[in-house]
Amino acid sequence: MAMFQRLRPSSKKTNTKKAHADLYVIKAADDLLSTENNLSSITTIKTLIKASNHFNYLYLPIIRKFAEFVQAIPLMQYGFFNQEINFLERGLERSARTLSLCLKYFFPEENNFINISNSDALKIYATFTAALFLDIGKLATKYSIMLYNKKTYPSKKWNPFSGSMLGLGHYYEVDYIEKNYDDLEHSTTPLLARQILDSVSNVSLETEGFNWIASDLSVLEIWFYLLSGKEDRIPMTSFMSMVPRAEIDLIENSQFNAQIAATDPSGEAFLQWLRKAIADEKILINEKDAKINITDGKIFLSTALFQEFADKNPNYNHAGVIEKQFIDIAKLYQISISELDQRYRGFGGLSGLGDLSKRYRTLGGISAVQENQKDSLQRILQGDIRLISLITSNTSMQKIINLDSAKNTTQNSTPPNLTK
Repeated sequence: MAMFQRLRPSSKKTNTKKAHADLYVIKAADDLLSTENNLSSITTIKTLIKASNHFNYLYLPIIRKFAEFVQAIPLMQYGFFNQEINFLERGLERSARTLSLCLKYFFPEENNFINISNSDALKIYATFTAALFLDIGKLATKYSIMLYNKKTYPSKKWNPFSGSMLGLGHYYEVDYIEKNYDDLEHSTTPLLARQILDSVSNVSLETEGFNWIASDLSVLEIWFYLLSGKEDRIPMTSFMSMVPRAEIDLIENSQFNAQIAATDPSGEAFLQWLRKAIADEKILINEKDAKINITDGKIFLSTALFQEFADKNPNYNHAGVIEKQFIDIAKLYQISISELDQRYRGFGGLSGLGDLSKRYRTLGGISAVQENQKDSLQRILQGDIRLISLITSNTSMQKIINLDSAKNTTQNSTPPNLTK
């Protein structure tokens, strides 16, 4: 409790100016966490965990070490919708939102996690750490950080794998690496996550830090999937499936707060129509001849949906434009969409749908769009858990979790583990 009480808003206005030219001051955790937004996220996390000793012993030390590791390094050059945000603020927001979603969907009768089992407590802890550390691989692959002494002379380049920059200099300068190391980013994220966890916990203990996560191999597996960019392998019945949904919520909140009008009106209108139609069960999922199928963490959408929307909405009558704008919106949410190279013969239905090793053309944000949507060759778009989160409302998300749970029951002939 005492550790949390130290984190209070500064009585004086926070100095957001850089110390010298493009230099940032290297700060300790108390200073970094004392902003209004960061304290709000920490309060949410503490309220959800509820047990003060559990929060102070397992959660707050990780938050403090994470803060000192990422400092105030901006997450992007401009952030979402030109709003500047840093690794620290986004990590705390995402982890707080993820825990809120876990409580809502998996423990709807509870107000916090105080009464959950030890097994579920481990899974919540693993989910929290995954949400907090989701972006840190970027620090090693997209950023070049130079450290400076107190007289603003450069001393050395910061190596994230050596630990926090605290005590290594007085200032730091942020630069960006031009070369693409996306694959390396996904590989380094779990490495840096474990590094931070080990710096907090006693590595000889099995009940905290990385050792606790690794004590359950099914939890460890999904933790690695999420941090290494393999979100398509995360089942909807896992707590960690809430991390991508939390990301979607944060981006939408940023758009709303920035009061930015939609630049893709046809795509935005289609998205809202699709969400409502799924929630109202006017568009079925995983049924015979359905245009949407969800299986093994992947979602398949028939492009006939764009024509159906155009037929019902004369103001948006060009299916090709609707599809392109919808995919542009997906890019904004960092959602990758692919096109399956196969013929549409009905969902449930879909020829060769189970054979996901078939060739498909990655659109990377969808470049080419087939203009004739009514052609006999109906194309299938494929996405992962992020696309599922984007097109589902709160109501339909719960239905999809139940649907995935029922599928597991059928396959395993045993009650599903909703908190894997």
